[in-house]
Amino acid sequence: MAANLIKFDKTKDITRHFVRAITMIREGLLILEQQAGPSGIIIQARDGDGSQAVHYDQFASEGGYSPGDYADNNAAAKASADELFSLYGKIGTDAATSNVRTAIMQACAKHGV
Repeated sequence: MAANLIKFDKTKDITRHFVRAITMIREGLLILEQQAGPSGIIIQARDGDGSQAVHYDQFASEGGYSPGDYADNNAAAKASADELFSLYGKIGTDAATSNVRTAIMQACAKHGV
């Protein structure tokens, strides 16, 4: 039987960097889940089922959204929420999923990250 814990020196560069990377991935997933997961902040902040921009007025206000290329603040907030829900759908599942890297990069680009 294989060991459950792989032991190594976390202070060595070669291991320190990948430990940092996987720690950041896990942290990012958990934070995204708190924001865009089934009972996340975005869903709690919207008024309605989320199908219309007006449902995101509180989220738009609390998040400081501005229209930019969208019709209004609420439409920008809905677009942001839709992108985050999509990303969480890709990385928050145990099912086989394709284009995960693309989804991450797209969410980052659309949010100026």
